[in-house]
Amino acid sequence: MLPKIPLDDRTFDSIVQEARKGIQKRLPEWTDENAHDPGITFVEMFSWLSEMQQYYLSRIPERNLRKFLSLLGIAPREAAAAETEVSIGNVTKPIELPAGTKLQAEDQPFETIERARLLPLSIDRIVTRTEREASDRSASNTGGNVAFYAFGKEAAADSRLYIAFDREPIVGETIALHVRLADGDEGVTSELHEKIVPSAKVAWKIYGEDDEGGMSWLPLAVMEDETVHLTYSGTISFLIEAPVRQVIVHPAADKPRYWISCTLENAGYELPPRIDRVLLNTVKVRQQDTKSEHFVYDGTGLPGQAIVSARFLARYGDILVQVREADGSWRDWREVRSFDEADIARDGRCYVVAREAGPDGWSEVRFGDGKRGDMPAEGTGNIRRIHYEKSFVALSLIGRSNGLPHQKVMLHDLPCKWRDGLALQIGVPSEDGAEMLWEDWKPVADFDRSGPLDRHYVFEPGTGTIAFGNDENGAIPAASEEFNIRLIGCVLGGGERGNIKPHLLTEWRQEEERELGLTSDNAGYGFGGAEEESLEACLERAQAEWQTPYVAVTSDDYARLAMETPGLRVSRVHVIPNRAPGREKPAPGSVTVVVVPEGLGETPAPSAGFLATVTKHLDDRRLVTTEVHVVAPEYVKVTVHAVVVVEPQFMDESRRIAAALKRLLAPTDGKDGVLGWPFGRTVHKSDIYGAISAVKGVAYVQDLWMDAEGRAAKKSPGGDILLEGHGIVYSGDHRIELISRAQL
Repeated sequence: MLPKIPLDDRTFDSIVQEARKGIQKRLPEWTDENAHDPGITFVEMFSWLSEMQQYYLSRIPERNLRKFLSLLGIAPREAAAAETEVSIGNVTKPIELPAGTKLQAEDQPFETIERARLLPLSIDRIVTRTEREASDRSASNTGGNVAFYAFGKEAAADSRLYIAFDREPIVGETIALHVRLADGDEGVTSELHEKIVPSAKVAWKIYGEDDEGGMSWLPLAVMEDETVHLTYSGTISFLIEAPVRQVIVHPAADKPRYWISCTLENAGYELPPRIDRVLLNTVKVRQQDTKSEHFVYDGTGLPGQAIVSARFLARYGDILVQVREADGSWRDWREVRSFDEADIARDGRCYVVAREAGPDGWSEVRFGDGKRGDMPAEGTGNIRRIHYEKSFVALSLIGRSNGLPHQKVMLHDLPCKWRDGLALQIGVPSEDGAEMLWEDWKPVADFDRSGPLDRHYVFEPGTGTIAFGNDENGAIPAASEEFNIRLIGCVLGGGERGNIKPHLLTEWRQEEERELGLTSDNAGYGFGGAEEESLEACLERAQAEWQTPYVAVTSDDYARLAMETPGLRVSRVHVIPNRAPGREKPAPGSVTVVVVPEGLGETPAPSAGFLATVTKHLDDRRLVTTEVHVVAPEYVKVTVHAVVVVEPQFMDESRRIAAALKRLLAPTDGKDGVLGWPFGRTVHKSDIYGAISAVKGVAYVQDLWMDAEGRAAKKSPGGDILLEGHGIVYSGDHRIELISRAQL
C-alpha cells in the first residue's frame, strides 16, 4: 500500500461535504441532493479528482523542489568552515608566517587565512585609569579569566587604557593587537564596517621621541581597526613611526616600560567595553585542509621572468607551472635543475624552482631567456603556478574520460564539502600525441543553462560525485586511454566539528614549523562551522524568509527591521506613524522610530552614532515617499508614595513592595520574561494598586499618590501620569509606609 502523504488534511468525504454545503448558497433552486441525482454524481467525481491531485502534488520529486527553490533564488546552504583566532608564542625573532600554514586541533585541521608577521614582543603590563582610580589589570590579561572594563564601568571621557611591551618595538614594524571583549561580539565584516557609525571615539598614542628629540605621547598611526573604537572583538594594527622610549605609568611604577595608550575622547558607549584578553601575534585560522591551490600571473615576455610566492604550499609542497597556449588550453612546463644544455636539451619549455629555507622562506619560479630555456609570451593571466601537497600529487589524477555522455567520477578519498572547493582540468592529447594539453572546466549547480560547448561539471559534495554533460547540456570530456581528469585545486574541511573549544589548537602539522619552537593556542571557541543544509531545512528557511519583510511598510516592519540592525544590540523599539519630531500636528508620510539600546543602567540611552546606524539601516528599506526619524526615548521617573496596610507578620516587607513596583515600572524587558512598560501608556493609579495588592501579606492600600519627573510626562487631575508617544517610565525611590492591620 502506498503511504499517505499529508500535503492537505482534506479527505474525499470532507471535500464532498464542503461542496454540498455550497449548493444552497450558490444554487438555491437545486433541491434534490440525494445520491440518485446526477449533480451529486458530478460532485463526487470532481471530489475524487481533487483528492487525486492532492496526492500527486505530495509526490513532487526532490529535483523539482530544487528547481522551485532556484526560481526563488534560494538553494540549500553548503557546509561552512569554522573560524577562530590562534595566538603564537615563544617568538624570539621576527618571523613571516605564510598564508595556509597548517595547524591541528585534535583531529581537525586548520589553516591561517592570511600572511602574518610575528614579532618578538609580549604584553608586560595593562593599566586602566579613570577620574577616580587607576588599576593594574595585568593579572586578568594573563589568563585569570576575569574581564575588566577598558575605561571603567562609567566609560567617562578622558578615561585611558595603557598597554606596555616587554621590549622596544622596532621602527617601521606593524604591531597587531587582538582585543577579545567579554560579551563575545566578533569583529564586523568590511561591508558592515562601512554601515556602522561608532558610538564613541578613541585615540591611540605611544610614548616616544619626537622630531626635535623630546619625549612625549605621540599619535599612533592606526592602520586597521576591526573593533570600531573598541566596540567589537577584533584586531587593531599600528605602524611604529618613531623611536619608542620608556616611561613610568602609575600604578605599574616598579620600572619604566614601553607604553601605548588609548584615550576615550568622545564618550557614548551603550555597553562599556569589557576586555577579556589583549593578545599579540594572533592570526585568524579556518578549519580546512588545502591539498592543492593555483594562482595565475601575467607574462612579461622578458628574459628571466621570475614569480615568487611565500604561501605555505609554495614553500613546502610541489610546484607545477602551466603556460596558456594561443587556443586557451594550458601546457605543462617541465621543472629542471638549471638551464644548462643537458637539462634543457629535450625541451626548452622548462623552469627552475629556487627555495629559501627558514622562517621567512619562499619559492621562486624562473624562466629562461629565450636562448637557454624558453620565455612565456607576454599576456594577461597566461602563467599559472599550481601548488600541491606532496602526498596529494599522486591523487590529483582522479580518472579518465570514455567520451560518452553522462559520465561520473567518484572522489572516494577526498571528502570535499564545497562545490567550489575543487578546480578541475581535462586533458586533451596534443596533435602529435606526445603530451596532454589541459582545459579548465567550470563547476555549475546543474546543466539547465549549459550549452553543448560549455565545459561544465556538477559536483555533489554529499556523494562525492563529479558529473559531466551529454553534448546537449554540457560538453563531454575528450576520450583518453590515460587518466586525463585532474584536480589543480582541492580544499577539504567544513562542518560542525570545527567549532572547537578553547586551548585545543596547539599542534603544528609541518615538521619545519615545529622546529621553530613556536607555541600556539586559541583563546576562544571556533565558530561558524555547519553541515550542509538539508532540503527540508532549506524549504523551512525559504518559507520563513518569504514571510519576513525586507521593505518597511507597516509599523511592525519598522520595529522588526530596527531590532535586527546589524552590529547593534537593540533592546526595545517603538514606532509612531504620522509623527515627526518637533511637529505638533500629524505629519503624513513620516515615521518616528524610538530605539532603546541594551545597557547597564536603568535608563540606557542611544548615542548619536547608534541612532545614525539605525537610520542608515532603515533608510535602505523604507518606501521612497516615507520620511524616517530615529530618536532616543524620553525617560520619565515615576515615584510612588503609598500607605499600605499589611498583616502583622509582614511589617518588614516594604522592600518587596518597592521591588514589585520597580519590576512593573521597568523601561526594558526583564530576564524573567516580564515585559517593560509600554511606550506612551498612561500610568494609572489602578496599575499601582494592582501591583501592590498582588504582594503577599498586603491587606489593602490605604493611600497612594505618584510623582513624575521628565519632559514627556504630565499629571492628570486624578493623579495619573500621562506620557507622550516616545515617553517611557522607570522607577524612582518609592516610599512605602506600612501599617499593621492589628493596629486598626
